[in-house]
Amino acid sequence: MIDKEIYDYCKSIKLENNILILPEEIFNALTYEQANFIKEYFPQNTLFRLPSKEIEFFEWLKINDEKVWLDLWNDDLNSPYIVSLGFLPLLVKQGYRGFPICDLNENDNYYFVPKHLADKESQIFTESAKTIYMNKGEMTLPQLLAMEISLDPIDIWHFAYKHKTSLKESKKAVLDLVKDDILVHLKEASYLTTFIEL
Repeated sequence: MIDKEIYDYCKSIKLENNILILPEEIFNALTYEQANFIKEYFPQNTLFRLPSKEIEFFEWLKINDEKVWLDLWNDDLNSPYIVSLGFLPLLVKQGYRGFPICDLNENDNYYFVPKHLADKESQIFTESAKTIYMNKGEMTLPQLLAMEISLDPIDIWHFAYKHKTSLKESKKAVLDLVKDDILVHLKEASYLTTFIEL
């Protein structure tokens, strides 16, 4: 899509209940810059419905970790999968990792950014993991997780979904990385909000 089409599209929309529902073909064609334009075009308190691929993920989460799903979406104010429009650029950004699960109140958070791989040891570990990956070698789950975290922020639920691993195995990989002083695990939402860039 060209920028003029995005502008014309925004101009033509009449928000219902302050919620923007982007057609899938428009969402899938958006660039990061266009998503930012849409975010700026509408009032700051505008909400939007997550795209279908993210809704599919959250339906998987509902089955595989209902407590976390309820922590995120058990809200009387909004229907599930309606979020701030401020998240739109994050969802179309290159290296898309999904809607970040980082503000759980009733459960431990498992959201990681590259800064959580803080010291020299973790740098050596992730570089080694990247080399194995580039050479199409067999990777352990902790290596795969460390490599993913080094590339872009990700939570354990999107990681497990993407790599078709169990949540139990994925959380054990976190535990292994923490034990080996490769990863810092901040479990409370209040510590993680500074790592979200909107």
